[in-house]
Amino acid sequence: MTNLLNRWRARSAERGWPADLTWPLDAVHAVAEACLTGIDLFPALLELADQRLDSAATPADFERDLAALASCLPAIGLGPAPDELTAMAGRAARRIVARDAVLAHGTDPVTTVRTRAAFLHDLTSPGYDDADVHVWVARWEPGTAPWSSASVRTMIADRIRPHLRARESAGSVGPCDIAVLVTERARAEQLGELVRDLPGSPGLVLSIRRRPPGADPVQRAEWLLDLFPSLIDEPPH
Repeated sequence: MTNLLNRWRARSAERGWPADLTWPLDAVHAVAEACLTGIDLFPALLELADQRLDSAATPADFERDLAALASCLPAIGLGPAPDELTAMAGRAARRIVARDAVLAHGTDPVTTVRTRAAFLHDLTSPGYDDADVHVWVARWEPGTAPWSSASVRTMIADRIRPHLRARESAGSVGPCDIAVLVTERARAEQLGELVRDLPGSPGLVLSIRRRPPGADPVQRAEWLLDLFPSLIDEPPH
């Protein structure tokens, strides 16, 4: 395997592997071994694509690197056909890119709770039509907290995230608020207790609002605008 790894790395450098990016990664060995044994090649390619893209390589870098590996295989007489390997590598890269796009749509990168769009989707989802939905909101005025709004949102999210139950959804809706969808008022009241001892918590304004009954989309939209005034200045896309 060492011989294959050395050939692969040299060929990848010849094909323009970026000098500022690390080439040897844990999954590199797994891919080389999978090529030699014929076992679990696609899972190994997925792991390598994940590690490559996470370390700032582009999908094009990844596919060029795997094309370099494919060009080494005929010389050793082992592994998949070069065109088969490059096709699998392309599918692996596209899968990781698609997965990350899905995660980016649904998860706020600062707080790791739901993005605004995803949280609003939860609040208007038919999946909650049978529930007595309440929304707990922690809100503060810009500049009144001892830290930046991003820090306050992160602290609140970190405090409540471990306590969320099934069918409860937390979201970062505006620049100065965190909200949680719950299916009973008592749960919303419990969330308030979780944040009362946070640094800067005296500046928090906590509220609980019940979603209006019925499934009329216009009524729900108007209710959301009343609940989250920031939506008027920053309409969801």
